[in-house]
Amino acid sequence: MDRLIDKLLEKAYNKTPEEISELLYQKADDSDEVILKDDAIDLVLDLDEQRVSKIKSSAMPDKEKIKQLRDEMRSEVLTDFEKKLKARYNIESSFTGLDLVQQIVDTVSDCDISEDKIKQHPTFLEMEQAKIREIEQLQQDLEDFKLNQDKRTRLQRVRQDVLGIFSTLNPIESENTTVASNRREDFLRKFDSYDYEVQDNGEHFVKKDGKRVEDRHGNPVKFPDFVKSIAAANYDFAQSAGGNAGNQSGNSPGQHTDIPKDEKEYLKKWAELKLKGDNEGAAALHEAWKVSQNK
Repeated sequence: MDRLIDKLLEKAYNKTPEEISELLYQKADDSDEVILKDDAIDLVLDLDEQRVSKIKSSAMPDKEKIKQLRDEMRSEVLTDFEKKLKARYNIESSFTGLDLVQQIVDTVSDCDISEDKIKQHPTFLEMEQAKIREIEQLQQDLEDFKLNQDKRTRLQRVRQDVLGIFSTLNPIESENTTVASNRREDFLRKFDSYDYEVQDNGEHFVKKDGKRVEDRHGNPVKFPDFVKSIAAANYDFAQSAGGNAGNQSGNSPGQHTDIPKDEKEYLKKWAELKLKGDNEGAAALHEAWKVSQNK
């Protein structure tokens, strides 16, 4: 399991195995055993904050570049229109802008033309609008890119917290590292179809189609319960030390419901009750399961 997590960290943060090992592990004080550092989680979070900071800085719109493009496009519009004016009135001139217009007025007899009339000409307006649309599209593309980067950043944080909760459930994973990694990635992708209001304490609000996911009482589904319900539908879990107590029922304390036959069934039933908003039923199931495991 530790090696699989190391592999995921190497891939996520583009680090070598040596860099990950140096970051997370140290030799024990009283032996040569390599152990996990006490602040390993904080070190990984610091590494992720650095990665997010780089993403945010690279996603900022380049205002100077946009201004430069706008100026170049405006210049291109005027240049094309000046060429059309010279061709229409058969003028050879090195003048541009208003100087060119004035030369045409001075050269062509009975010519009633002004800069204002030029700007009202359909050809000029069409070219001008085309360039304006190009600039607006460029700005929209930059905004879309920034929004997508923000969403990816949120999903990255959510995925980390999902793995944190998932690891406490003792999931049974393949001994084949490649198979285990691919299956875990498929599991994580199930969370990508949701959106999240990320909270510093990890109690993220889960949303779908712009609305938060709620139980039948209108309460937001708690993030840990959300993770456990999806995990229970996709993984088996290792039996706890208490063993399999079988199905039991009764009215003694802690046995207010049928006892699940194993931990997988317990987690699945508990998650279903929480998603339905049946907090009392979930609590009763939890107490019954604890009693059965302590026998």
